[in-house]
Amino acid sequence: MARPKIDLIDKKILSVLHREGRITKTKMSDHVGLSATRCWERMQALEKAGIIRGYHADVDLRRLARLSLFQVHVRLFDTSPAKARQFEHFISRVDEVISCQAVLGSVDYILMVVASDVESFQATMDEISIRDTSKFDFVTYPIAKNVKSPQSVSLLALMDLADAQWNDTAD
Repeated sequence: MARPKIDLIDKKILSVLHREGRITKTKMSDHVGLSATRCWERMQALEKAGIIRGYHADVDLRRLARLSLFQVHVRLFDTSPAKARQFEHFISRVDEVISCQAVLGSVDYILMVVASDVESFQATMDEISIRDTSKFDFVTYPIAKNVKSPQSVSLLALMDLADAQWNDTAD
């Protein structure tokens, strides 16, 4: 995958959006030193390049619906591409699974599952294991509290780190 061309202005725009997704174009222009129109054009270009994937509200599910979060590490017994696609397709249709990442290592997937309580969580996992023909094993970690989220990280610091690493590998 080609590395997209991002200049300092794009980095500033991304950093501001990362912290304040609802910022107006006028306030954005104040932060980055461009007109509101130019900021909007650059945001559109970043969207078209797939760098900005969307704009979201950070909703606290615990407060909204008194839901508990469970991180689930899944290991498929059959890791063939066909079985992996089947599992991914099935999981994508389960509303209680709010995120799913395919990972490398001793597990194949990390799921984030919401449920009103432990019994509801177990019922969801039972339903998945009955309805999906992929056989799997899983380990569950109930989430006690969120200590750090991606939105709390300095996007500029991450981009600087990526630039430094990219430059090291280019040498």
